[in-house]
Amino acid sequence: MYTLAGKTGYRTRAQEELLAYLKLTPGVHHTAAELKEHFASRGAPIGTATIYRQLERFVEEGQIHKYFIGNGDSACYSFEDSSAVCSPHFHCKCEQCGCLIHLECKELEEIETHLLEHHGFEWNPGKTVFYGLCEQCRKA
Repeated sequence: MYTLAGKTGYRTRAQEELLAYLKLTPGVHHTAAELKEHFASRGAPIGTATIYRQLERFVEEGQIHKYFIGNGDSACYSFEDSSAVCSPHFHCKCEQCGCLIHLECKELEEIETHLLEHHGFEWNPGKTVFYGLCEQCRKA
């Protein structure tokens, strides 16, 4: 069973608040900078080093996932609800507004199978990113 106390044997306010917020937004990708801004805007600032330290701890403990969406981009962190099975998915990143969309698509799964069976290449859906414009930016 997971405990916030981890290896050190104690809990901090930052640990509790950070994990609680991530649990409220399952499947949403957050950067450390976005998390810092979120808590600062609520009047409960958490230092950058503390956020990174706690995020890495949560990753090690299997509570959250860490994603690298593009070269040079900041890592994204996402809480995955353990009661819900997270199926493999791809990512679409808008080049204009930066939004990140989870994409589950049977056709892409067929391409994944084709690449493996006919070309011996196995891709990682969780790290596969398609770049373009989201629906809102295309309409604007």
